[in-house]
Parts: sequence; structure tokens; C-alpha cells
Amino acid sequence: MNKFCFLIAISTIFIFSCKKEVNSVDRSSDNLTHEDVVSLEKNSVFTNEALVYKGTFEGKYNGEKVTLKLANDKFTIDYKNETYKGDLFKKDDGSLMEIKVEKHHLPFQFFRWSDNSEIMILNEDGLADDNGENYLTRTSE
Repeated sequence: MNKFCFLIAISTIFIFSCKKEVNSVDRSSDNLTHEDVVSLEKNSVFTNEALVYKGTFEGKYNGEKVTLKLANDKFTIDYKNETYKGDLFKKDDGSLMEIKVEKHHLPFQFFRWSDNSEIMILNEDGLADDNGENYLTRTSE
């Protein structure tokens, strides 16, 4: 009988010590407001449009005007009163581009599409250091 009471006491302690924990799920982000959706659409850099590797883009790189003309796998760049020509190579999914200049050296060789109308110039190390510049905007197709 003593063993039976001891067994009941131990099982009672065990049952009450193993209570269920209630896991609550944070649902505060489930309901986006109209302003949230507009902000996400405005600031999104993802596009479903096919990238067009043809056209003229203008902007600045470290304060100097840059004009980039793409013609599928060829390019022409006007930078610091010089004209550079060469081949364009599409990397990864095509959103990263590398240029090979025929005769001269440019301080940049990589571009990344922000969307179909804007290209970001990457530094030689492949990283962006834009300080609000280093973006080229499409001016014509």
C-alpha cells in the first residue's frame, strides 16, 4: 500500500508539472494597410519585365557624367571626355553585367539592373558605393 501511495504521488507530480504551453502566433503583420502596399510597390527593385539590353542610359559616377549605350552584347560609354567601346557579358540571371573595354581601362566594369529603366554601377570590387549617385537612368530604347 505504501508503494501504491508513493506511485500515485509521483504520477500526480509528473502530470501537473507537464502542463501545456500555449504558443501564440504574432498576426500583427497579416493585415497590411493600403499605404504599406503602395510603399512596398514603390520601393521594390524586383520586376517581372524582361530586361532590355538595348538603349541609352545617363547618370553620374562619382560626380562625373556617364552615358552608356547598350546594343545587346556591345556597349559604348562616354566618360570624362573619352569614348570606350567593348563587349557586354551577362552574368547569373542577367541582372549582373560585366564589360570588357577594348583599349582603355575604366574605374568600373560591373553593372547591376535596379529595374528595367535603371542600372547601378558597381565598383571594381563588385560592391555598390553610390552615395546617392552611380545610377544610370534609361533615356531612350
